[in-house]
Amino acid sequence: MSYIAFVPARSGSKRLPGKNVKVLAGKPLVVWTLEACVRSERIDRVIFSTDSDEYWELARGYVKSDKLVRDCRSASEAGDSVKIFDYLKSNHQKLFPGRGDCFVLTLPTVPFRSHRHIDEAIALFEQQGQPVFSATSYGFPISFAFFVDDQGGWQPVFPDGAMVTGNTRSQDQRVAYHPNGALYVRKAEDLAQQELRTLYQGARPYLMDRDISLDIDNEIDFTIAETLVKSGYIRG
Repeated sequence: MSYIAFVPARSGSKRLPGKNVKVLAGKPLVVWTLEACVRSERIDRVIFSTDSDEYWELARGYVKSDKLVRDCRSASEAGDSVKIFDYLKSNHQKLFPGRGDCFVLTLPTVPFRSHRHIDEAIALFEQQGQPVFSATSYGFPISFAFFVDDQGGWQPVFPDGAMVTGNTRSQDQRVAYHPNGALYVRKAEDLAQQELRTLYQGARPYLMDRDISLDIDNEIDFTIAETLVKSGYIRG
């Protein structure tokens, strides 16, 4: 059984131009993820999937490893409307040709996931015999969540939410979690199943701390990431 990391990084980004190669603490953002994959004791090959020759050359300049290979995506395959999940399903035989191959999808916008997290998630995958996805806790109790209606009023997301029951003590609220995009572990053969619609089907969560789960989507996120590294809270 081989474990193949898949790191997608397209060249277009509207909210934060050049996001995937924006320099964070001395190295491009995507390099943080590539290095974590290469350092993993369980990863046999690291596929860097990009439509940009410039990104590929940049990655090779930082990551000196025989594990690293490129998947050359076309511009149309790297467009805004193309989901990574759909790309994996359409190209799984090319990307993961080995019998029994497993893939580890790692998004470059979550730079603080380390090789240790990858190895632990793979261990959980093997122990439980189920696909794995990483997740973290919400920063505020979701029992307070509400929708704003057409009249400008509010409607609770949950019928028994804190704003309905009046039980607003934070310590009484149940902790809720959400996927953080750091990693997904699954058998490659699952991608051939027509009924597979998401990478969460039949999977169990691998829980990570919120600070490690920072997902960079805009300039504010990037500034927070820089602050965490400069303060020594996160080590590159």
